[in-house]
Amino acid sequence: MTRRGIFWIASYPKSGNTWVRCLIASLQSGGAPVRLGGLGDTVPNSAARAWIEACIDVGSGDMLASELNAMRAQSHREEGARRLCILKVHDRYDPGLFPAEVTLGTIHIVRDPRDVAPSWADHMGVDVDTAIARMADDALTLSRSIDSFRPQAPQRFGSWSGHVRSWLDDAPGPRLLLRYEALLADPLGEAARLSRFMGLSVDADCVARAVDACDFEALRGIEEREGFSERQKGQRRFFRQGRSGAWRGVLQPDQAGRIMGDHGAMMRRLGYGADTLADPVQA
Repeated sequence: MTRRGIFWIASYPKSGNTWVRCLIASLQSGGAPVRLGGLGDTVPNSAARAWIEACIDVGSGDMLASELNAMRAQSHREEGARRLCILKVHDRYDPGLFPAEVTLGTIHIVRDPRDVAPSWADHMGVDVDTAIARMADDALTLSRSIDSFRPQAPQRFGSWSGHVRSWLDDAPGPRLLLRYEALLADPLGEAARLSRFMGLSVDADCVARAVDACDFEALRGIEEREGFSERQKGQRRFFRQGRSGAWRGVLQPDQAGRIMGDHGAMMRRLGYGADTLADPVQA
């Protein structure tokens, strides 16, 4: 029987979502190299207006934000009922937007917020202090104002802690928690967990090929040769460092302290201590 429903690839921005999407795309193609230009077709952004419009064959150019949000929820329900979908999500969990009845499972990716902050600052073209402040804003929304030229629907991120909590505690169905740091430390093991969770029919050789194809240097090389549409204007490269703990050489002590002050409880829950990485207290 053909599977129908949606796997949500959910994360706060700059937490490894694109890396995991690349792994999924390669696993689905037998471990082949990834085409970054085709990633949006294999694992679409659920907030992309072009994808939403194509799903339900309705234009969104003159819609209000509330109307576009309702249209997005409708696209999830209809596509999930029709076929198997794997969708990128940066929103915090919202039961009205991500219907339980079409949910097959959630791959929830988390990363130390001290590494998220400088990466997101680079991606958005802001300073690190601004990124830290945004990560503590419970009302933070991308594309809050919309017009026909904006390619994405509004997405409510909220704070880093609130976002992570929403997917950990409220999302329905099976959930797989992937830590960016574990993906770096044990890519074979984590890719195997991912393939098992999604029910992909792949063997160990396929997993190994996919891991090699999605090695950070390999992805950076593809970006340099072919470009990548998700790289922001003015950003030197999308795939920057691919490291954990780089914050130690980037953040000032007061900046690291602000992040701990804003998000310490959730960081400890996930094993992100003051200077160490431990097993999550609760997944």
